[in-house]
Parts: sequence; C-alpha cells; structure tokens
Amino acid sequence: MSDEHFPLHDAASAPDAKPAFEQAEQTFGMVPNLIRKMASAPALAEAYLSLNTLLQQTSMSPTEQCTLLLTVSRYHECDYCMAAHSMTGRMTGVPDGVVDALREDRPIDDPKLEALRQFTRAMIEQRGWIDEATQQAFLDAGYTHPQMLEVILAIGLKTLSNYTNHIAGTPVDEPMAGERWTAPGA
Repeated sequence: MSDEHFPLHDAASAPDAKPAFEQAEQTFGMVPNLIRKMASAPALAEAYLSLNTLLQQTSMSPTEQCTLLLTVSRYHECDYCMAAHSMTGRMTGVPDGVVDALREDRPIDDPKLEALRQFTRAMIEQRGWIDEATQQAFLDAGYTHPQMLEVILAIGLKTLSNYTNHIAGTPVDEPMAGERWTAPGA
C-alpha cells in the first residue's frame, strides 16, 4: 500500500494519536515508523504500546522476550520487526548467536530458548491447539503454565505490528538500518 492510505503521521497530521506519540517517545526515545503508521488508527497504536509494556512485565527475561518477538516476526516474515528486534535484542545483551539463529530460522544452541522458540512456533502454526506432548516439552524445559499464556501475549503483540507493517509498507527506521532483514523468497 502507498503512503496515501497509510501515511507516516506526526502529531500534526494525527492529533488523536498524540498520547501514543508521547508514550513511544518515552519508551523508545523516538517515534518509530511503526507507530507513525499505526497513528491512522490511534487505538491500534495505543494497544500496541500497552501490550509492549505488559510483555516487559512478564516473567520472561529480556532474552526470552526477544526470542518470542523474533520467532513470531520471522514466522510472519516481517522485515520491519525483524530489524527492530534484532537491533534492540543486541542492544540489551541478547547473544549474537541467539539473534542470528532466530533471523535464520535455525535452532538456538541454548536448549531452554530453543524450547521457547519451538513452543511459540507451534502455537502460531496450530493456532493455539497445542497437544499435551508439545506442552510437556515446554514445561520440561523449565517453563510454567502461566508462561504459556505469556507466549500468547507476545504473539498478540507481534501480530498487531507484523500485520500493520505488511499492509502499510512501514519503512525501517534509520537506527535499525544495520539490521535490515528480508524474508526468504521476497
């Protein structure tokens, strides 16, 4: 889609999105292009930012959160979110090997993170209809039943942004340019 339908808004062109712009500035130190695109529907921008805050309040570590976000974004083939979460993951200390494995859709060397990746992927592929064996493998890796629900939170968060980026053609922000990613076959 063109910017005609989904422009990169600012506070002047989307005054109803001012709270989202302020929250994004506080959270990210800038208003990312994702939020500028979402500002066409201010409630979407606010929902995304709220879910992002809630994910940070879960029991998942920053590395586990990055694993969740990159797993979902990789599955949905979201160029924007792959760049964004690769950059922020590395900035917050997620090992390069973990980020690189997730970008390349290959197993992670850390067994617990790999179990998280596999469970998250199964949740998406099977639309939440996870069999007992898949649930038990997640639990055996050291996760809990409440963390299964936290995975759903991450999937919901990334679905909002991934789908927005797909239809709105969100350009990667300059700070993320070094982490550009293109879906295989794109």
